[in-house]
Amino acid sequence: MKQQIERIKHSTWWQNFLIGVLATAVGVGLTFEVDHIVERHKQEQAKRQTAMMAIYDIDDIIHNFIRYKEKDDAFYKVAMYLFTHQDELETVSMDSLWMAGEYLFFYNAIDELEWADNSTELVFSGSMDAIQNLGDITFCENVQQCYLSRRNMVRGMENRSACKKPLPEDFIFQYRKQLPESELDYAGMMNKKAMAGLIRSAFKQPEVILYMRKYLTRDRIFQDFIDELISLNQENKFLMNVTDEDMNRYITDHVNKTMNAKPKLLVGSWETRKDNQLKTFTLNKDRSAALTTKVDYRIGIFVEEENVNVSIIAPLTFTIDGQWQLENDSLRFNFDPQTIQILAFDLDFSNLSKAALERAKDSLDSRKQEYKGEIQRQIQSNTLWSWTDKVSLSKSGTIMFLETQYTLPWGQTETEKIQLLRAK
Repeated sequence: MKQQIERIKHSTWWQNFLIGVLATAVGVGLTFEVDHIVERHKQEQAKRQTAMMAIYDIDDIIHNFIRYKEKDDAFYKVAMYLFTHQDELETVSMDSLWMAGEYLFFYNAIDELEWADNSTELVFSGSMDAIQNLGDITFCENVQQCYLSRRNMVRGMENRSACKKPLPEDFIFQYRKQLPESELDYAGMMNKKAMAGLIRSAFKQPEVILYMRKYLTRDRIFQDFIDELISLNQENKFLMNVTDEDMNRYITDHVNKTMNAKPKLLVGSWETRKDNQLKTFTLNKDRSAALTTKVDYRIGIFVEEENVNVSIIAPLTFTIDGQWQLENDSLRFNFDPQTIQILAFDLDFSNLSKAALERAKDSLDSRKQEYKGEIQRQIQSNTLWSWTDKVSLSKSGTIMFLETQYTLPWGQTETEKIQLLRAK
């Protein structure tokens, strides 16, 4: 009997041992399998995010280049009209003259244009792991081909006669240097008579005539580029099974990382800088507001003692009072230019020699108040001191995004986006 009991105990111990070993083995196996599933899911998510990033970027290139082409088309029509009506240049609008000028002159580096921004391309092409993990050779080749075509377009805009702007900006500077003071405003900008003369002078240049004659060639080059990118990116979406809903979700989650603005979150000071201009918006709890602007004006003056036109910088700081109001996702500003206060104004004569400055000092000092008054009148006569922007905030609440739409003189609707940083 005792031996039987011992055998039963031994058998029970052995069963428990085996069950424990089996449970441990199953648990380890399940753990490895779950870890494998999680890791595989992460890899699939990373693969899809990389693909969505490239697809969105190419869509953005297409969108921005279409707008660039539309602008080029509109400006060509204006320039061609002026070219065939050169005896009427003094009677057309200043907007038309400026459009013709932008059409003919090389103002900005091509790589500064929105469609030429290659930051995403560098991220995509610089990560071999990301490319290898995508696992679709055709998709990767399509993306690389899109970026290659964009690089070729940039080079064509810089070197190809059909696409390169015909005249350098220096053409304007040389023309402006020989203008009398009567054809320049207080800021040294050309008036309508001077602009008409500039455009007429440009039309006489053989490079301009050739550029305008090649409009159809340029139009075909632009459209072929657009069609190629659209075709390749449609295939990309098919290969990666990306729908319009997927793209909208990606934009919401990864591009537009914002939250709705609330009045209490907007209160404070916000700064935005563009070129040589710093603007500070102060939004108070009682809905009053102040806009302080620091800007370097350029003033063209004629120095009689030296018998020469010079362009000088006039650092200016001014503030204007107003009100602000938030309605849903729209932020409205209403400033009163009559409340303007000039906080600082000076004339920088550093580009004049000491001897020339000494000889002209008295006349320049006496004209300083004249310039200051003229600038103040110009600001007060501006009617664009009330506007409404779509507003949102970054998740951190430290960046304000303003977005406004307006119609340009040639009929195109433009969306302007501005970021303001909360002032410390």
